[in-house]
Amino acid sequence: MGDESLPVFVFGCVSCGKTVAGTEKVCPRCGASFEDVKFECPFCGELISPGQTRCEACGTEFASFSSDVSDTSLVDLDGSESLVKGETAALQSSPEKETVEYECPNCGKPVGEADSQCPHCGARFS
Repeated sequence: MGDESLPVFVFGCVSCGKTVAGTEKVCPRCGASFEDVKFECPFCGELISPGQTRCEACGTEFASFSSDVSDTSLVDLDGSESLVKGETAALQSSPEKETVEYECPNCGKPVGEADSQCPHCGARFS
């Protein structure tokens, strides 16, 4: 009987919250070690050992999720992974613009960078 017949369990990393397969020894996101660590049941939050096949608190059978998860693919139960990837891609694709705000020394209202006169009070800038 090889490792392929064993069910794969899904847990949240105790350090960063990343959803990981129970077969992982360390978190792929933050590197936290899972040796001698209990995990939260992804459905009720009860602390469980990595070898448990069923949550005693809520009765969830973890083996039922093994068809969705393999040793190399992880399930993102809370959607945070795809959200982070989307935000990262958006930030990387948008050019950085440094926003500089200027204030009229006379009235304190906002003025543009190229303004030579305050549009609010008429003060002239040198």
